[in-house]
Amino acid sequence: MIYPIFLFVNFTGMEELNVFTVTAAIADPVRLTIMMYLMHSPASVTQIMHHLDALQSNISNHLVILKKAGLIKSTPMGRQKIYELANPQAAQLIELLVSMQPITPKKEQEIKPIQFARTCYDHLAGKLGVAIFDALMQQKAIQYPAGAGIEDRQFFSAEIELGADADDIFGKLNVDLQLLNDTRRRFAFGCRDWTERTPHLAGALGAALCHSFFENKWIARKDTTRSIVLTTSGKQELKGLIGLELA
Repeated sequence: MIYPIFLFVNFTGMEELNVFTVTAAIADPVRLTIMMYLMHSPASVTQIMHHLDALQSNISNHLVILKKAGLIKSTPMGRQKIYELANPQAAQLIELLVSMQPITPKKEQEIKPIQFARTCYDHLAGKLGVAIFDALMQQKAIQYPAGAGIEDRQFFSAEIELGADADDIFGKLNVDLQLLNDTRRRFAFGCRDWTERTPHLAGALGAALCHSFFENKWIARKDTTRSIVLTTSGKQELKGLIGLELA
């Protein structure tokens, strides 16, 4: 069966861009490698140069193309610029491409530092993100739309709805669902985790949940990358609130 691409990738926020401009921009191996590198954390031209072992002029040209395609953005910092992914849709696109490749023993070692918990742009991913998604399902805070089959749930971008106990559960997690009604961003979907190969919660709801966890100091940045640690208070609170237990 052939599925239309919009079921996998949400290009909201990229409406003015020609899809061929986007695909042409990431068709080059160097530019795709830059995008994958920026998935880990924002970086300067110098950092990207060292990672790719390439000349500055070459890297700068590729960055211009990615920026024109709306895939990355830059922020001045002193005498240099810091580059990062432009939006959640850009991150989602790269996650989709990465999830399509098999995880080899060598690759498994490379991803180990970020496999337990990390941010996928602005929502939680890795073992922690997947465990939270499953716990919210069990607590009836979220659910798949009525009639969605197992195959539908394997989509990279499967739609998610609020469950019967959403107000109660998300209230305990300090997420104000009413505030999310005003956002133009896609509300919630199951983003297939590229290390765990099963969904974590993305969209405005996933971002709000991640923000709340940081605010409550249940999670914290491990370093300058996307790696996340679950704090002691986070373990205790999430176990009590949604029955989450992680080894």
